[in-house]
Amino acid sequence: MNQHPLTIETASGETFALDLTAADAHLTLSEWLEDHAVPLNTRCGGKGVCRGCGVEFVEDGCVTLRRSCEVRLADIPETLDRVRIPESSWRDQGLHGISIFEVRATTPAPRLRPGLGLALDIGTTTVAGALWDLASGQCLSTVALPNAQRRYGDNVLARIDHTIGRGGDSGSLQKSLVDGSLKPLIERLCQEAKCEAGAITEAAATGNTIMLHALVAASLAGFGAYPFRPVFLEERKVLAREIALDYDFPILLPPCLGSFVGADITAGALAAGMLEEGGPFLLIDFGTNGEILLRHEDGFLATATAAGPAFEGGRLSCGAPAGRGVVSSMDYRDGRWHLIQSGNDVVPLTGISGAAYVDFLALARREGMLGDMGRLDRQHREVLTRQDGSVMHCGVRIGPRLEVTEEDVAELIQAKAAIAGGVMTLLELAGLEPEDLRALFIAGGFGYNLNLEHAAAIGLIPSVSHDRIHVIGNASLGGASLLLLHGESEAISPLLRGSRVVELNQTESFEDHFIDAMSLTA
Repeated sequence: MNQHPLTIETASGETFALDLTAADAHLTLSEWLEDHAVPLNTRCGGKGVCRGCGVEFVEDGCVTLRRSCEVRLADIPETLDRVRIPESSWRDQGLHGISIFEVRATTPAPRLRPGLGLALDIGTTTVAGALWDLASGQCLSTVALPNAQRRYGDNVLARIDHTIGRGGDSGSLQKSLVDGSLKPLIERLCQEAKCEAGAITEAAATGNTIMLHALVAASLAGFGAYPFRPVFLEERKVLAREIALDYDFPILLPPCLGSFVGADITAGALAAGMLEEGGPFLLIDFGTNGEILLRHEDGFLATATAAGPAFEGGRLSCGAPAGRGVVSSMDYRDGRWHLIQSGNDVVPLTGISGAAYVDFLALARREGMLGDMGRLDRQHREVLTRQDGSVMHCGVRIGPRLEVTEEDVAELIQAKAAIAGGVMTLLELAGLEPEDLRALFIAGGFGYNLNLEHAAAIGLIPSVSHDRIHVIGNASLGGASLLLLHGESEAISPLLRGSRVVELNQTESFEDHFIDAMSLTA
């Protein structure tokens, strides 16, 4: 490959040149762009099984669509005029997750002592942190940032697969997480709190089992096939320097319940107050790795379900995390769509949040645009069709440059069925009906703008009265903060002793519940 500049064109028409060199010949185009701060949507981990990182090759006036993860730089001809990157192929750098949480547990007074405490929630999609003054029990700052591991895939299975060819070595995941997310997060937290990172004296970090393994660079080989064999599930303490953070404070990692039910659900149960009295209580932590915990009279049932990133806006044509310029909710009245955007600024809309997609499903079904099985009615005046070669596309235009496609609906229904199927499986195993629940806790940023009536109408959450539903935000971060402030490790002992992890793929009834949930009926 000869050295020559390659012109990159963005969706807005802006162009810039990057130099191709012989030293880069072994890289794929997506890897090379990542190294040059042009991150693409490699949601499948660069395995070539999705169209997230698709680009357009422009050569002699002809346009060819290519997956950038399948193109080696050595194979790029010098005659190529430019590479055009569609808007949908950029990895969203405005993804900020949620660092807001509500603690519903009855807690003792904080165990006050000198120093600063760092609480961390290491999510599959985002990482969030809270900095605490341990001498006063006051929260000094909260911040959330994207998890830089997304370059290896938008879900834990893709990241596990990334390590399998390396014997399970998760070193690259650790480096990406620490350098790309945790160091900037700590820097931002300290800037906002007007303090030095060297003043941090201790930390607590929660996350699902895969994320905690990646944090300490433990092997992921045991997650490659059933029966899964994690390196550890028990509580751990590590020093910051042991995970390549240049500080001296110790970090508490709370215990995980199972291979795919992690310390985030342990911490979430603590923050929700589920460990203080008998249920039945249900906690749904909406995320890429959707986790569910049911407390019933005989103990706890826990599971994880592969919901995917749809509820965070991932894999959807106009999907985006809630933020500036993103539709946070919508209504349909007087024959038109009415859109509400996140934040106070009124700016051009660029995306649709997961909660707003739930609104769409409920409203489009109510108005007859959408059938129970997710098919758009081609005869409805709001439904538009267009031919793209041999493929017929079908969608609903809800605003300028914003459309919900039939493919989006299919992705959302599958995510909804994963959550609802998991919930119904746990309830059945406990001999309970939804109306038996004393409380339903909804955790994760997705819940903050969620219309509960719409969510129940499409069967995403159980139909219980609204006074029994509590939206508690980033419960994992809230639980990490409790562990940091109060030393609440002993409080989670009943959960560890009395929990049973349910493997849904090994539970016969799950398939029936999943199939039932593939319709948009409550």
